[in-house]
Amino acid sequence: MIDATGHQSIMLLIFPPVAKPCEPPAGVALLSAALKEQGHECRVIDASVEGLLYLINSDIHPEDSWSQRALKNRAQILEDLKNPALYSNMDRYHQRVYDLNRLLSVSVDQTRFRITLSDYSDNRFSSVSSIDLLKSAEKYRENPFYPYFETHLRPAVEASDSPFIGISLCYLNQALTGFALAGWIKDQFKGKYLIMGGGLVSSWMSRPDFNDPFKSLIDRMVKGEGEIPLLEMLGKPGRKKRHFVPDYDFVKSDLYLAPGKVLPFRASIGCYWSKCRFCPEKAETRPYSSQRSVKVLENLRQIEDRYAPDYIHFIDNAMTPAFMKALSSERFSFKWYGFVRFERELLDLNFCMQLKASGCIMLKLGLESGDQHVLDLMNKGTRLDEASVILKNLKQAGILTFVYLLFGTSFEDEPAAHQTLEYIRAHTDYINYLNLAVFNLPKFSEDAQTLKTREFYHGDLSLYLNFTHPHGWDRRHVKQFLDRTFKRAVSGSGIRKNPAFFSSNHAAFFPV
Repeated sequence: MIDATGHQSIMLLIFPPVAKPCEPPAGVALLSAALKEQGHECRVIDASVEGLLYLINSDIHPEDSWSQRALKNRAQILEDLKNPALYSNMDRYHQRVYDLNRLLSVSVDQTRFRITLSDYSDNRFSSVSSIDLLKSAEKYRENPFYPYFETHLRPAVEASDSPFIGISLCYLNQALTGFALAGWIKDQFKGKYLIMGGGLVSSWMSRPDFNDPFKSLIDRMVKGEGEIPLLEMLGKPGRKKRHFVPDYDFVKSDLYLAPGKVLPFRASIGCYWSKCRFCPEKAETRPYSSQRSVKVLENLRQIEDRYAPDYIHFIDNAMTPAFMKALSSERFSFKWYGFVRFERELLDLNFCMQLKASGCIMLKLGLESGDQHVLDLMNKGTRLDEASVILKNLKQAGILTFVYLLFGTSFEDEPAAHQTLEYIRAHTDYINYLNLAVFNLPKFSEDAQTLKTREFYHGDLSLYLNFTHPHGWDRRHVKQFLDRTFKRAVSGSGIRKNPAFFSSNHAAFFPV
């Protein structure tokens, strides 16, 4: 906004703790791009990475030998996690990560708070209760990041003469601290207009019973992509454009814990498949939107020229076959990885080789089940015989595979879970990493209407339900199967241990 003297105010966009501190947030980068394109100055603050490093580097007085050792090596640990050499040794990597996480844990009151490099919880307040979130705002001084607010964020807020401040909540781990931040701003800086959006806020607002319990604190809640609503609030709606080239001018490369500059990039909004019955986004009915591949490639060239990233992390729900084809013929200076379906195009070994040549180092693939009947009931659209060929092709092409499995859906029973185990055992030579998840039933999905359900988390913002499994394959049995049978069966195979806390965000950095 420009005042009568021609001075342009600077709006703040803040991404609160806790999110994995290995790459910058994409959402606020897109908001910044939209604002700047329409002539609005703004400043993005990744308070998550800054806040986590603030706690890690705080005045810690450990009593146990583990914490003392970690404290002694603190500076070296942080440097090592930015050094590609560390990622050639998984055991040494894990020692460094666990030591760093130990410092983070002992930096706060462990009787109340649990903070890790990827998680945050408070045993007094629940992140799925609007009442508790408002209490977190009221009791902001109790939040472990409050000293960071005062020492690092206060100067930024005082320097911003815009009345608007945006807070982006993408993950449940950000909710309590995000509201503590909002409470601090409202109490300390009278007259500031708070706008809150992001993936988590969109999920809350997609609930049919959502009635904005935060109106006393948050001036405007934004559902979905926030670029156009934000411009409309500032009086410059501009074109009804849905795709912007992210603005990563705020990125400080020396902050992030990764062996190079990683920039997230989204080629599409929503999921082009959008048919899987277990998917929570299907219940939210997010519309799919994408640009033509030639335009996306043009945007990637702009990012390459402007920021010289070492890695691009494609954060699409799933990269489309058309975009992969376009990408396969390009040659970039960066490496890339992202999530794809078991597309028929990957049945062609030459195509997989072309993807590798274009810079692809890892693909994340949602297999979900090794039982074809279960996949058909899920409406997954995956054929196991084709998945076998694809995994072998990617292995031959030198592309890492991170395979996701989902246990405990209403479509699966115990024999089907064992069938999944047998499928994985037959393909251990072609799978680098596995993600084993236990199914949570989306509260407002169509399947929730046909099952006997009960609350999973007690809170008015809970997005999932527990349910009585039609085949008796409940969560307790599923977890026992995974711990006592599945993990033991694949132990010692070629499947690697997932990087602790960072999981797939760091998996791509280890050599093929």
